[in-house]
Order: sequence, then C-alpha cells, then structure tokens
Amino acid sequence: MTPRTRRLACGAALVIGLSACAAPPGPVSAPEPSASGLSEPSAPAQPRTADESPSPEPGAGIVAPAVSTALPVEGRNLRLARAGEGELVLRFDLFNGTGGRLSPGALGLDARERLVALVDPVTGTAYGLAGDSGEGRISEDADVEPGASVPVTAVFTAPPEDTSELLVALNGLRPVMVPIGPGDSGDDAPPGSPGDPQVGALVCEVGRGGKEAYTLPSDVLFEFGSARLSPAARSAIGGLGERVGASSGTVTVDGHTDGVGGDAGNQTLSEQRAKAVRQALMPELGDSFTYQARGHGEREPVAPNAKPDGGDDPRGRAKNRRVEIEVDGEREPEAPVSGGELSEAGLTAEVDSVVRLSGYLLASVKVRNPGSGTAALPYENHFTPKELTTGQLSVTGPGSRHELCGFAEPTYFDFVGTLSSGFTPGKLDVLPAGAEVTLWGLLAAPPEDVTSVKIRLGGYGEPLDAPITGG
Repeated sequence: MTPRTRRLACGAALVIGLSACAAPPGPVSAPEPSASGLSEPSAPAQPRTADESPSPEPGAGIVAPAVSTALPVEGRNLRLARAGEGELVLRFDLFNGTGGRLSPGALGLDARERLVALVDPVTGTAYGLAGDSGEGRISEDADVEPGASVPVTAVFTAPPEDTSELLVALNGLRPVMVPIGPGDSGDDAPPGSPGDPQVGALVCEVGRGGKEAYTLPSDVLFEFGSARLSPAARSAIGGLGERVGASSGTVTVDGHTDGVGGDAGNQTLSEQRAKAVRQALMPELGDSFTYQARGHGEREPVAPNAKPDGGDDPRGRAKNRRVEIEVDGEREPEAPVSGGELSEAGLTAEVDSVVRLSGYLLASVKVRNPGSGTAALPYENHFTPKELTTGQLSVTGPGSRHELCGFAEPTYFDFVGTLSSGFTPGKLDVLPAGAEVTLWGLLAAPPEDVTSVKIRLGGYGEPLDAPITGG
C-alpha cells in the first residue's frame, strides 16, 4: 500500500469512526468510535433492505437518493446559488432514514473529510470544498434523529458566470445535476477564509489500442489568453503522470483554442500552451519518452463557437479551449475479465444506467446481496496502476477503453465515482443480506454516434452490456 493509498484508506475509515489505520501525524485526532462504529453521541443506525428504503416526501425538490439501501439517507431540496465574491453555495437537507441517530460527519460531509465535489461535465472542471485544509467551509456537524432532516450548507469556488448547472457528488448519495439559481446574500454560508481556489481539471484516460489519450481544459490550465501554467495545471499534470501506463514511447501534446481572436494569434497561443504542458510533463514521465508539441489554433473545434442564431456560445468555446495529450508506447496487457471478490461473495450485478452528460458518461451498476448473510464488498476509491480494483467501473466502446475520471488533491478520493465503502452504518466494505448498492463513476464519453458500451466492474465476471441514454 502506497502512502497515498494508506491516506485514502485512513480517510475512509475516519468517515464512519473506525480505527482502520494508525492515527495521522500532527495534533488532529479522529473522534472516538462508539461500539456501533459511529462517533459519539450517535446511537446505532440500523440498515434497511431495498424494499424498506424510504421514498422522498412530496415537495422535496431535487433529491439525491442513497447509494446503498442499507444506509437509507437522502439529500433533499438540493440547490446552488452564487453568493459573495466568487463563491457558490450548495444547500440541501440531509434526511436520516436509518433506525438510529446519524450525522453529516458520519458520511464524511464535514470540514475534515470533504467527501463532496461539484463537476462541470461541459468543461471537464471539478470544484472541491472551499477553505484551507482542515477548515473546509461546510456546516458544523449535528446529529439527526431517525426520520428527521438537518440542513447542510457548503461553499465552493464559483464557476464562470455562463455555467448554468453542475453535477453534485456527495458521499452516501447518488450524483445529481443541479441548476445554479439566482444569487443571494449567502448569510447562512459557513464563515472562513476562501483559501486557495479548489478547482481542478478532470483527468480521464481513453485507451485506443496501445495509445492513451487525455484531454485537459485550458481554462483550468491557464489564465485567459496566457500560456503560463496555473497551480491547478501542475496538479492535473502530476495526476496525469501517475495514470500513464506506458513505460516508454512518444508523448504528443496538441494545443487548441476557440474562435475568438485572429488566426495568427490563436495559432501562436496554441503552440505556446502545448509547449508549456510538454515541459511540465517531461519530469513527470521521465526521459524514456520522446516529446513533441503542436499547435492547431482554432482549426479543430469540438463544439460550436456560436449559437445557431449567430450569438456567442461561451460554453462551446470553453470546450474548444483544450490541450490533448496522447501517449503511444509499450503498455502491459489489460488484466483479463474474470470472476473475483464480488462473484465469489455471491453478489449479483446489473446495469442501472449510462447517461451522456456532454463529453462524459455517468455510469452506474447495481450490486445486490441476495444471500442470507453479510457479504464482503471491498471497494476503494483510489487509483492502482494497471488494475481495475473491486467495485470500480471501466467502459469499453468500439475500439476504445474509458477509465474513471480523476480529481486531484486535496480530496480523500482519487476518482469522480462512488466516494467511499461505507455501505451500511458503522462498517466498511460489507453489504448486508438483501441490500443493494449503486456503484457509479464518471468517464470520458465515446463519440456521439456510439449508442451502447460494455461496463467492466472490478471483481465481477464478464462485461455488462449497457445502452447510452441522454445527450
């Protein structure tokens, strides 16, 4: 287990108050767990089966349902609003459908664990909780009685003004798209310093034969009109370096711009940006690769720069401002798809949905325990090179392979996907008899003309056929 993996495992254990690893260094200590595995003063929260899960109340607004029927919580009335200088506020009511007291902190929805993120599937940008490390700007923890709710408010760096909706990911809940409503005063927002902007590029691998391809949004890598790399760019490039499976070969970096400005200026800018990314990649991947950088200016758009009526399309232009990286080299063969921990534990799996969200796929698979006893489900949200670990998703299309999209630190998770293995109160890595968990993940989408894919589920037999819906 690497230091990064150990930190992730410790973080997931702390979410539900378990002592799965040694105490982290420094003065901060984990809360003392109760006999139930939840931090005091909570009483044990009893799991329910799929048939006993609560239904949302009428008027609950946008609802994020539970990931696991054995941990029946819900996010109700989710809404986003701009507030303050460059801030975005998320508000929702956390409903406790278990049989015992529960708190947002027990799900990692607190300033320490930060198991929450916002994602813009149009631009490939992710937003983490605002605030300095250990001081994330989210509501103070509070116990919730069974059948009751508690309001939760969290603050993020605001996306560009033309952003109208974001994907909201909260631990214990399934992700949902939430529109950004009218701005307000944000008087109820948790206080604190903004800290450094917690904004990062999604790093998503697409494999084609022996080649690996990644696309990074220029708006995260650079200031507008600049070729100077941002701190977020260096974090994204470092994460990309960890994902590359080849040990040698050729790395090609291609820069692209939108259609604003002159041809010559855009060509120069795209070349400068490609060279900047190439220079940052070289120390990450080493001298066993050869590197080349190319600029394409505005000649190869992936989205319209203007609307059908001739008006400006800022979201389309944002998609066109990008840097593409292709790695062509020697790569170890993919591990064969065979039975594993889930199959051996008697768990069954079926596709729930694969939805196209702009340039991404939101895929989800339902895993059920039909047996009479508790089954092991050893899931971890961390990246292991050249391995699809238990519970993680991967998608294959015609001639391509799509891996889960990563999100850089300071999060306790590597992927935009199921955020932890707390599928039942007070325990990790298990699924009670009769319970069902929805494992989900965000991946780069295949071309628009691809209407179905196969989902690989780590630890489970053959790939699952899945139609693509939405668009």
